[in-house]
Amino acid sequence: MSIFNQLLKKSSPQQGIVMYYIAAIIVAFLMLNLPFVHKSNVSVDPIDSLFVAVSGVSVTGLTPVNIIDTYTTFGQVVIMLILNLGGIGVMAIGTMLWVVLGKHIGMRERQLIMLDNNKHTMSGTVKLILDIVRTIIIIELVGASLLAFYFYRDNPDIQYAIMQGLFVSVSATTNGGLDITGQSLIPYANDYFVQTIVMFLIMLGSIGFPVLIEVKAYIKNRIPNFRFSLFAKITTVTYFGLFIFGVLIILLFEHNQAFQNMSWHKSLFYAL
Repeated sequence: MSIFNQLLKKSSPQQGIVMYYIAAIIVAFLMLNLPFVHKSNVSVDPIDSLFVAVSGVSVTGLTPVNIIDTYTTFGQVVIMLILNLGGIGVMAIGTMLWVVLGKHIGMRERQLIMLDNNKHTMSGTVKLILDIVRTIIIIELVGASLLAFYFYRDNPDIQYAIMQGLFVSVSATTNGGLDITGQSLIPYANDYFVQTIVMFLIMLGSIGFPVLIEVKAYIKNRIPNFRFSLFAKITTVTYFGLFIFGVLIILLFEHNQAFQNMSWHKSLFYAL
């Protein structure tokens, strides 16, 4: 840790973030090699564990192994933690640990946090990160509660319902894309409730938490004459512009292909 601290002090903010992500990948790799992570009689090559670690931290949704057949319930919890490590952001996790441990957050750390969250001033940076952490946890728990309750109605196995609800919620909110069904969302191809919840979770996670924090400030109206930042405006307009464009293009291209003989509402949900 002392060597790491020395490297951090001598590095630029950009180099510091790279080091944090490398450290996160190493931690994720070690977590995936803990006892009871893999199912009995299942052997996973180190390169595959490293791939899952990198994929989880960078929330890409790619995996060389089938999660449901490879990892135990404990292993699936570990993967959720890794997805959050990447989804919330390494600097957000680091800030939370600094606060929990009662550490002083100095100028170097504030620069790293500022850079990781597209902020150009360091005022209120720590509060922003803590708000981001709280926001993502609340979103995940609300999504998991709705999904778990719904899954329990279909399958009265409380452990299955809770685990499935949590994993789908975390994977969607972090945009991780991993699943524990072995079939992604194909089992819910005709279930508009699950699709709608997952779509909202994906959108809330992908539009960016700094934007959500600004929306929260606007709704609560705690700041007189509040105005959205240029970053929030550009992000929101670009996001929804790409989203609407994508839906229209998919509907156009697949109208007589994948969506042929489908009802209009099913085609719309699939395109969304």
